[in-house]
Amino acid sequence: MSWLHTWSGFAFAWLLFFIFVTGTVGYFENEIDRWMKPEIAIVNEPIDDLTILKTAQQQLTTHAADGAQWYISYPSARDPYIDISWLQPANKETGTRRQWHEKNLAPSTGELITTRETSGGETLYRLHYNLHYVPIFVGYLVTSLATMLMLIGLVTGVIIHKKIFIEFFTFRANKGLRSWLDIHNIFSVLPLPFHLMITYSGLVLLMGVSFAPVVDATYGEGQKMHRQLYDETQAENITTQFIALPAANLSLETALIDAKSRFKDQAVNYLGVVDRNTEQSGFEVWFDAQQGIEFATLITYRAVGGQVQIEQATGKKYSAAEVYDVLEHLHEGLFADIYLRWLYFLSGLLGAGMIATGMIIWVQKRKKQQSRFINVIDKLNAAVVVGLPIAIAAYFWANRLLPIEMVSRAQWEMHSLFIVFALCCCFCLARVAEKVWQNMLWLAAAAYALIPLVNMLTTKHSMLASLHNNDWLMLGFDLTMLLFAGGFAVAAVVLQKRSGIDASNPLIKQTAKGV
Repeated sequence: MSWLHTWSGFAFAWLLFFIFVTGTVGYFENEIDRWMKPEIAIVNEPIDDLTILKTAQQQLTTHAADGAQWYISYPSARDPYIDISWLQPANKETGTRRQWHEKNLAPSTGELITTRETSGGETLYRLHYNLHYVPIFVGYLVTSLATMLMLIGLVTGVIIHKKIFIEFFTFRANKGLRSWLDIHNIFSVLPLPFHLMITYSGLVLLMGVSFAPVVDATYGEGQKMHRQLYDETQAENITTQFIALPAANLSLETALIDAKSRFKDQAVNYLGVVDRNTEQSGFEVWFDAQQGIEFATLITYRAVGGQVQIEQATGKKYSAAEVYDVLEHLHEGLFADIYLRWLYFLSGLLGAGMIATGMIIWVQKRKKQQSRFINVIDKLNAAVVVGLPIAIAAYFWANRLLPIEMVSRAQWEMHSLFIVFALCCCFCLARVAEKVWQNMLWLAAAAYALIPLVNMLTTKHSMLASLHNNDWLMLGFDLTMLLFAGGFAVAAVVLQKRSGIDASNPLIKQTAKGV
């Protein structure tokens, strides 16, 4: 069992660390999006829902008259701004391809604001399951395999550590490998429910790929059959009713007024017009959900036979789909408020720490061999554990430093992340083992400490300006960068003090007694 725990964790340790870090960052993807689009005009004062609708609808009518779908995004705590988006249908005559467009609205004037092209927080979040450069199917399959080994590592870890919960309250400082084992136990036990939930739910979310042969054998091969299976198994229970509103009077405005009368205590999230310019056109009103793990309530209005019919999903038809929904919502945490989201974030960081300490322990147990292979693994551990955060910092740097009008700018932001990650690996391999961890930590501290400065020099958003404008998301992002910089700097100082004690690896202080 101990062998299974060790090798199930080590086999995909670097990839699992990558998945945990990028997935954890995704819990603040909206806030990252806000920072990476500094041109956005935020809403500081409450604006009436109908006023927002009229302003947004005017712009959509002007700029998206032939749009197949319209959406209006209302300001919220996480996204304090007004956005409009529309689906541009393909047009062979003009050579226009089918694509989505999104614009920000100035709350005071209603004018359109064009923001810079950016990959944003969503692309950074998607890294944890699509791995970016590989085909989507391959990314899902590799991630699913790594997740399965992670679950095996968690279960076997609990089994082999019979006193794991007792040892959770034990930390033996300055005891070399024993200290790292204690830290590993703390990082494992403290968020253990989160680790089990996030790993098992991740497996379930990817089972359509990992169990594709089962679907092929029992339902039919091909993407079309898989799509049909998904649509049928995920079918919703829909309640419908007719309301006392003439079909001729149905509009986005009347739909909003009626929906607000039904959900008086819920805030409007989105308004949408679907199937525009067709006989089946409908009007959608989305509200913030206020109970359980649901994060949205949707009502759809359509004209049917001269009357107005409203539809509302009340849950999945099948129990398996309900379980899937629960696991999906728990995994993504979209329902979470700011406090629970920070708990998700910290639990994810502890998971990354658990994997990192496991990698360090694996090397330390084999350090006496003094082999070139173990030395290379030690350096690559530094490249992954510290190099990945540096690469993410480079992603933020690229957002500010790449030319605004640059072609494929969003793609080059992501390229910058992987280029810097590769450079970190090369740097670590070229350096001597005694200095590589310390050098990387100082690089990480500098990379994060300078992000607020770069932000101030390239935009109008200094920390003082954000404080003055009550732009808490922009201010919070900069402060978080400084917090990370401080953490890396403290770690570097600690290693610098201990580097003379253990020349073989400045991260671990070996004592004369050993373990």
